[in-house]
Amino acid sequence: MLLAVSLGLGCALSGCVDSDGIDDEDTGIGGTALDGGGGSVGIGGSGLSDGGSASEGGSSSEGGSSSEGGNGGDTTTGSGGEPPAGGADPGPDPAFEVEMTFTTSNIGRDYAGAGTMIAALDNVGDTVGPKAGPKWIGWQEINESDPCGASCEIDAINNRFDDANGWDTRRPKGTRPDGGTETVKVPITFKGAAGIDVRAKFASPGWAGVSPTRFVTVVYSSERNLSVLDTHFIAGAWSCKSQVEKRKDYWKQAWQVLKGEVDKEHDKGRNVIVTGDLNRPRAENGCNPAWTPTSLHAGSIVIGGTGIDYVFALPAEGYKWVVSKKADGTPKKGSINLGIDGHKAHWVTGKFALK
Repeated sequence: MLLAVSLGLGCALSGCVDSDGIDDEDTGIGGTALDGGGGSVGIGGSGLSDGGSASEGGSSSEGGSSSEGGNGGDTTTGSGGEPPAGGADPGPDPAFEVEMTFTTSNIGRDYAGAGTMIAALDNVGDTVGPKAGPKWIGWQEINESDPCGASCEIDAINNRFDDANGWDTRRPKGTRPDGGTETVKVPITFKGAAGIDVRAKFASPGWAGVSPTRFVTVVYSSERNLSVLDTHFIAGAWSCKSQVEKRKDYWKQAWQVLKGEVDKEHDKGRNVIVTGDLNRPRAENGCNPAWTPTSLHAGSIVIGGTGIDYVFALPAEGYKWVVSKKADGTPKKGSINLGIDGHKAHWVTGKFALK
């Protein structure tokens, strides 16, 4: 896995949360302080429209997704804050403005046995679990040629983040262009969010010995008027690996799909979070030309992660992202040691607040 120095991302608006420059709180053994960000941000969005449809265990839409491997939970959808018929507009729903914690976590495959992987999950759960408010975790490389077996990682996630303690994990199936379906390797785990709709969108093809089929997982909560997207792009496109042009083609295809899915959710009047391992560092180097991660969307900002791991926020129209602060004034965000593949998980706490 790659690890690169975080490139500071500018923002056209005053007070924007940057992707580096402020110390992070580190969690776990052997960790080091990582980049951070602070302050509140007001980012414009687009108009409101109705929320998506619902079906038990997840919806089937945009690529024929169906929820699988989850812990259950509420699967009804809502309209994202429309006033009740025949009554006065009650104003914005305060449930949309609660403080939430968002985490990206690539578990990886370079470990000897299940104990190491379970310890990594425990580190994530012990760090994120006690935090107040709803919690969201975007996972990568789940059940991806793992040394502990075909289903050990998703089973361990469901055991550690169980429905008895209010957790829910959604791992839908996505449809390839040839009509075949696959269960995604980028599930999303959450707690404290209802009115759930789930789907998966094909991002790039599989490549034997190099990359599995890539998807974008989308989980929408009508209770929070929030869409969380999670993904993992092909490796080696920006690190001078073999057949680099083909790798770049696959990476660029996935990037365009992710941008399209972000647009689709934002156009419905929803706040949007993206978690993922993009396998492209922020920093320019001989293999990675200068680029702007926030080209994801004109209103997007990077609020967490370092190197090739990202957490983006895109506020809906009339909302802004506000990072939460600790008592000493530093932002509530940090890293979690996993002890696998050189990756760390990265979390950030904040809320989408009315401007």
